[in-house]
Amino acid sequence: MDLHELEYILTISEEQNITKAADKIFLTQSALNQQLLRVEKELGVPLFERSHHTMVPTFAGKIYIENAKKILAIRDETYKIISDISENQKGEISISFTPERGAKMFTEIYPVFHKIYPGITFRIYEARAKRMEQLLLEGTVRLANTALFTENGNFETIPFGSEKMILGVPRTHPLAYLAGTESWKKLPPVDLKQFENTDFIMNAKETRMNDMAEEAFHKAGFKPRILFESSSTGTIIETIKNQIAAGFFPQYYADPDIPVVYFSVGEEFCWTIGVSFRKDVYLSKPEKLLIDLMKDYHTQNR
Repeated sequence: MDLHELEYILTISEEQNITKAADKIFLTQSALNQQLLRVEKELGVPLFERSHHTMVPTFAGKIYIENAKKILAIRDETYKIISDISENQKGEISISFTPERGAKMFTEIYPVFHKIYPGITFRIYEARAKRMEQLLLEGTVRLANTALFTENGNFETIPFGSEKMILGVPRTHPLAYLAGTESWKKLPPVDLKQFENTDFIMNAKETRMNDMAEEAFHKAGFKPRILFESSSTGTIIETIKNQIAAGFFPQYYADPDIPVVYFSVGEEFCWTIGVSFRKDVYLSKPEKLLIDLMKDYHTQNR
């Protein structure tokens, strides 16, 4: 079995389109299509259903793709172990982090990492926590710098620390006085029920923050008046800053220099910041160094 063949099929599955897949792996559309037809002929079954320029895996295709990922994961694990044994400082690290805080963290620690391992390249996926879990389970990434508030038996997590979900409220809100002074530092507790008649901007459903916010509203006993949803913490904070609505975000983003007051809505609404990886992976020396750098960064930027 040709491992390139497995990669070709996986790329078609990811892109759901022959042309896009061919562009991604620098093959002509004709050449990639011939590769696919050859595999299907060898197996005696189609791996994809062709419909309106979209490639959807058949039942046989799903089985092939699932096992192709396992085979390639074994290859990658083997190479990493041998690379460590031989002190070979080349290879690739696949990692996922958030588009905002995670991206900032990576750009700051990368120069330090690169000085030590200049031959290591990165394959980066920017995603939210729920999508990161999928990427880890699929084997698309090996590491995820993410936030967890529930345990997942498939993963090991190296914690960097805990963080609260906080409520940001426009300074002009009638109840803003309840925050007192230096609310960004003190995070005074408040009964969320008091904000029942307040407009909110809600975190998008693909975010962990959405799950936590919905739980907080459920506990408070009311459904919020939602103006719109956003997966961008920056958009949520700008909306609050411009005195439009209230919203939830991680404690990390509390800023004393903007017209927003901050509250805690319960000690239970917090999560663990850390790096997660599948229990069955072998962490190479470069990956361990990267984790140490991430941990140091989060310790210094709490």
